[in-house]
Amino acid sequence: MTLEPILIIELLALGVATGFLAGLLGIGGGMVMVPFLTIIMSSRGASPDLAVKMAIATSMATIIFTSIASVRAHHKRGAVRWDIVKGLAPGIVLGAVVASFGVFAYLSGNAIFADYLQIHFVVGTGELAVVLGAVIGAGSVVTRNVPPYTVVAGNPAVVKRDRRREIGYRLDY
Repeated sequence: MTLEPILIIELLALGVATGFLAGLLGIGGGMVMVPFLTIIMSSRGASPDLAVKMAIATSMATIIFTSIASVRAHHKRGAVRWDIVKGLAPGIVLGAVVASFGVFAYLSGNAIFADYLQIHFVVGTGELAVVLGAVIGAGSVVTRNVPPYTVVAGNPAVVKRDRRREIGYRLDY
């Protein structure tokens, strides 16, 4: 992917909109950034499954800069308890390393269950809804509303079958 002037303008606009919405509404910037980065990367030839992972990684990388700015501002006001930070730091680093190796490996072969949540993504006049009870296959690209209690998979995601509403989950640890 080459760095063209239109790409720079798109990314600048996305950054401004993300920062504005995050500051105004208090939402996480990744909520805005990831879907749009996925669209931008897909339109430039990245495969859909890689575009999503690159968008998530890019969003996570921006956390480094916002966190540094936040720590500096709070430190200037004397609002950081460095004695507590020193005690928490080893666990934070270990947790980050374990999570970075485990999360994507786990997600690569599994499905997302939307039993207890509803995801709404609204851009302009369009709306994408994943509703209660839906199951989304890993690596699927959801481009339309997902009906309740259905199993969808593929690129683009299509309904594979309906699922029973009375499902019990067994967790094996």
